[in-house]
Amino acid sequence: MGFRIMKKILVLLAVSFPNIIIAQEARQSYWKHSGTSYLNLTQSSFSSWAAGGENSIAVGVGINNIRLIYNKNKISWENGLTLGYGLQYQGSDRSKTNDVIDFFSKLGYKAFGKFDYATQILFKTQFDKGYPRYPITPESRYNSKFMSPASGTLSIGFDYKPFNGFSLVLSPISGKYTFVLDDSLSKIGVYGVKPNRHSYYELGTSMRVDFNKVLLKNITLRTVMDIFSNLLRNPENADLNLEIYLNFKVTKYISSNLNLQFRYDDDIQNRGPDRGPSLQFKQVLGLGFSYNF
Repeated sequence: MGFRIMKKILVLLAVSFPNIIIAQEARQSYWKHSGTSYLNLTQSSFSSWAAGGENSIAVGVGINNIRLIYNKNKISWENGLTLGYGLQYQGSDRSKTNDVIDFFSKLGYKAFGKFDYATQILFKTQFDKGYPRYPITPESRYNSKFMSPASGTLSIGFDYKPFNGFSLVLSPISGKYTFVLDDSLSKIGVYGVKPNRHSYYELGTSMRVDFNKVLLKNITLRTVMDIFSNLLRNPENADLNLEIYLNFKVTKYISSNLNLQFRYDDDIQNRGPDRGPSLQFKQVLGLGFSYNF
């Protein structure tokens, strides 16, 4: 079901997003936009291969770091969206290789020097069910799905922008909601949400670093780091999310992209041999077709 939802969203964005941009630019020049859509394919097959092997195919599709930015006088408004979904079929097995919905919106007003007053909204979730190596319970083998979990953060503070492509948002006041809307997961109590509850609220402080840089003519880098500290409970156990995106442009429509993600959240328990919270790591490498907006 999640894959069908993803396809509808991607088609809708592919059709509507360029038209929205063109309409805005026709009216005024205060808007800027950027972003990349991609389709990655990997396939392998074996026949009488002495060393052995299993036929497989992997498909990845998404839109990466779409930005829609408004600037006029002292007001700035920046919106960003990343969607990604990948599947691998190996024999009769199917598994996810990528699954992300990541949106942010930041409204700024010029304060002084290189500082803006800023209000920021962050939202993260996924499209489809996730099946871990170590299930939560034998009855509920999946441990995640759309809006389970999902996180939304509202922050108020200052945005420091010393040069183009760099932003440091410091928020002394931040509210964070974690949602688990699936009933079977809610009964167990996961991702910091208590059993039979569907949400969990935290009040704290946060910091977000967003860095974009063209390293070479055909190589671009984006690094995003989010830190949140819950002032009401164990403020020393801050949540960390670090993402690194590298895009290598081979030709106009062929590119390779690398995504590295490091995450630590004291409320997410490792259910393997080393139980308890731990540093999580994800790496996605793709080669395929791409189109820059």
